[in-house]
Amino acid sequence: MDLKIHLVLFSDDEIGQLMSVLSKEYPNLIASSSNLEDLLLNKADLTPDILLLNEPCKIYSSEEIENAINQKNYPIIIFSGINNNYQKIDSGAVLFIEKPYSNYTIKSAIKSAINLKNILDSNIKKEIEINKKNEEIRQQMENAINHRDIISRQNKEIMADIRYASRIQHAILPRLEYMSDLFPEYFILHQPKSHVSGDFYWASTHQNKKILAVGDCTGHGLSGALMHMLGAVYLNDIIVEGNFKTASDVLDQLRDRIMKSLQQTGSSGEAQDGLDIALCIIDLENNQLQFSGANNPLYIIRKDNLTEIRGDRMPVGIHINFDKPFTNHIVDIAENDQVYLFSDGYADQFGGPKGKKFRYNQFKELLIEISSKPMDIQKEILNNVHDQWRGSSEQIDDILVFGLKIK
Repeated sequence: MDLKIHLVLFSDDEIGQLMSVLSKEYPNLIASSSNLEDLLLNKADLTPDILLLNEPCKIYSSEEIENAINQKNYPIIIFSGINNNYQKIDSGAVLFIEKPYSNYTIKSAIKSAINLKNILDSNIKKEIEINKKNEEIRQQMENAINHRDIISRQNKEIMADIRYASRIQHAILPRLEYMSDLFPEYFILHQPKSHVSGDFYWASTHQNKKILAVGDCTGHGLSGALMHMLGAVYLNDIIVEGNFKTASDVLDQLRDRIMKSLQQTGSSGEAQDGLDIALCIIDLENNQLQFSGANNPLYIIRKDNLTEIRGDRMPVGIHINFDKPFTNHIVDIAENDQVYLFSDGYADQFGGPKGKKFRYNQFKELLIEISSKPMDIQKEILNNVHDQWRGSSEQIDDILVFGLKIK
C-alpha cells in the first residue's frame, strides 16, 4: 500500500534506519522531513498519513510542541528516551514510543496509526457527504449542519477518550526493559481489536521466582481495558503482600478481590464480568514451574513435543464453582524448554478458504513447527500466518500470545 510519512527532528542515520524497516512493509513508502519550526509555522504543505516526532522535549517546551502538533488531521507518534517528561505533553499524539525500540515496536505502532488514519478519513468522508446533502436539500440545511457538528464533536470526544485510555493501559503494562531482564529470550504478539485491549500480560518476581500471567478480560476495547486495570492492580497487591505459596493461591485471591470489587454474590441476573487467565511461577533454581489457569491452558514444547496443561473450567469471577479452589500444577522444566501463554483470540479468528476458525489444533502444530526458530522470528511468523488466515475478514477479538525460552 502507499504510505506517506513526515519525520520531524530525526537525524539522517535515524531516518535511514526507519526507512530500512518500513520500506520492506510498505514498498511505495514516501518520506519527508523538517524541523519543528516549519511545522509550527506551517511552512511545509504537509498532508502525510503519519507524522513521527523525535525527542521533542530535549529541545522544545511542552507549549511549543503542543502548538506545533495539536489539531493536526493525521496521527502523530512521539519517540523519546525521556521516561517522564514526554508523557506529560497533553498534545494530539496517539502513541509514544520509548527509546530504544525494536523493529517490531515501530511496525506495530505504524499499523495502529494507519488504522487510526482510516478512522479519521472515514469521519471526513461522512462530513463531506453531509455537506453535499446540505447543498442538495437547502430547506434541511440547519438540521444537517447541526447533525454534522454533533458528529464532529462526538468523534473528537471519542478519539480523545481512546487516546487517553490507550496511554493509561500502556503505562500499566510491564515495561519491555523489565520483561527482557526477567526473560532474556521471549516475544509478545499483542494485537488489540481496537486501540485498547481486554487482553494483557503481567509479570513480577517473588523470592527469586519469576511470575508471568496472560489475561483475557470480559469484552474488549474500553470495557476490557478497565477490567485489565483492575486485574493488574490486584495481582500487584497480592504479590507485594506475599501471602501465597502456589500459583493457584494467587488466582484464588485474585478471584476473591475481583468478586468483592464488582459486588458479585451469585445472585440471579447479576453481571458475569471477570477474566480468563494463565499464570505460572518459574523457579529456575529448582527447575520447576507452577501453573494455574482459569479457562486458559499452558503449552510447553521440548524437542518438538508439545505438552498441554489445561486450566480449570471457570473464570476469575462469579461462576457456579466460584467457591472451588483453582488447581495448582507442578511441572519439571529444563534448559531451552519453550513456554507459551495466550488468549483465545488467535485460535478463534475466522478466515482461511472456508471462513472457519483457525482452531487450537492448528495453533499447536504451528507452534511446534516454529519452535526451533529464535523467539523474534516466531513472533513474526505467528503474525504473518494470522494476517494471511484472516485475509479481508474482520478481527473478531483481541489477540495475545506470549512465548519464552527457559534460560
